[in-house]
Amino acid sequence: MDGEPHARADSVEAAEKGSTLAQLLAPRHVLLGLEAADRETLFTQFGQFFEQDYGLPAADVTAGLAAREALGSTGLGQGVAVPHGQIRTLRQAMAFYVRPAKPVPFDAPDGKPVSDVVVLLVPEWANSTHLRLLADVAQRFCDHRFRELLHGCLDQRAVCQLFASYEEADGA
Repeated sequence: MDGEPHARADSVEAAEKGSTLAQLLAPRHVLLGLEAADRETLFTQFGQFFEQDYGLPAADVTAGLAAREALGSTGLGQGVAVPHGQIRTLRQAMAFYVRPAKPVPFDAPDGKPVSDVVVLLVPEWANSTHLRLLADVAQRFCDHRFRELLHGCLDQRAVCQLFASYEEADGA
């Protein structure tokens, strides 16, 4: 996970047109039953996971997520949050699905805690990828049936299969 702060123009163009949410979501990117009492603890634990599995300093991940959250809550409502951040040293976008053991307060517009968290980490240069992934998350989680099916997924593979089948059904 050794990142390049400045990517070449052709690499940027290829990456910007690249991965979808379903393609980025691998079983090891699905964290079910994560213990977190609040948003800050969730970010800290996610940073530790990222450092352990990907070698990027936990502080960079936590700071990236916290910096975006300081601009306003990434809680969307209906139990969904999409914390996201730009990480200078990343070479490609990454997506993670987190289902906390208990819903986590997130200052969502409806005041409800979140039980579905999609964490997006993108390189600083990947602005259109960032926006496309955010739109993809919003589209999926606006679909009540998708959320119900997701809550029925009992393991990482089932979560990934649901994300992939949703994409296929959408014609992506």
